[in-house]
Amino acid sequence: MNTITLVIYILTAVTAILWFTDLLVLRPQRKAELKNVEGSREVPLTKEEKEEILNPGGFFYSLASCFPVLLVVLVIRTFAYEPFRIPSASMMPTLLRGDFVLVEKFRYGLRNPVTNKIWIETSSPARGDIVVFKYPEDPKIDYIKRIIGLPGDKVVFERGELFIQAAGSSELVKVHADVNPEDKQLWKNFNSNYPSEYGITGTENLLGYSHQIMRDFSVRITDKFFVQNGRSHGEWVVPEGSYFVMGDNREHSRDSRFWGFVPDDYLIGRAVGIWLSFTSDDGLRVGRLGGLK
Repeated sequence: MNTITLVIYILTAVTAILWFTDLLVLRPQRKAELKNVEGSREVPLTKEEKEEILNPGGFFYSLASCFPVLLVVLVIRTFAYEPFRIPSASMMPTLLRGDFVLVEKFRYGLRNPVTNKIWIETSSPARGDIVVFKYPEDPKIDYIKRIIGLPGDKVVFERGELFIQAAGSSELVKVHADVNPEDKQLWKNFNSNYPSEYGITGTENLLGYSHQIMRDFSVRITDKFFVQNGRSHGEWVVPEGSYFVMGDNREHSRDSRFWGFVPDDYLIGRAVGIWLSFTSDDGLRVGRLGGLK
């Protein structure tokens, strides 16, 4: 559970206590007070005077009145949609640093908000989906990547090339990407402040699912890959109930190649749309709004 969600839970709990205290204790007292005042007056109270007794205002009542709104926000955020900010360039060119995406949380099942276990199944993650999940090495952190390998798939990443053997298939297929270091499809000019936001863009055919990727051929990956059960370097078989994810910015993404698989219980939802895009250096990027399918 991230910090914002935790704050919303706490605020909802506090305002719920105040709201029910007002409903069950204070409001009956105000109604009794109104009845006594009306009985002692020869002239009937005006509508404004009645309202002042029944709804006196003040900080307590203002805070208590926030409960219904916070409850609706909490339910929507917990079970339907949650905003997520892209903090890095690892998903370029599909998503940029500073994009704010909407995550559809019920796409992969209605889940227990505490354990994230599925209560009601809806659909299963598909190859190519961009998903937000709890980072396996630190579940308090949310990550966003693209699903490359499904349960039972064999994934091989060798010298910058991606190969997939789909579950049930005997053929190891090289994933075609039309990215060539001789091409001039540069994302933008090199910026020393953000060196990872530079590269050559192209289209990758992920066993029938096409999407944009970015390569930086000036970078050589030197970090050690995740080794599964002693298998050779850069080769993995996705376990049942887990997924292999990668960033679209291949040389600038920490993903399943380095820390392993994403368990189904760690999935939060699928990114479905960009509702805001803003950075301090670029300002508001109106053209980004509504992007992402």
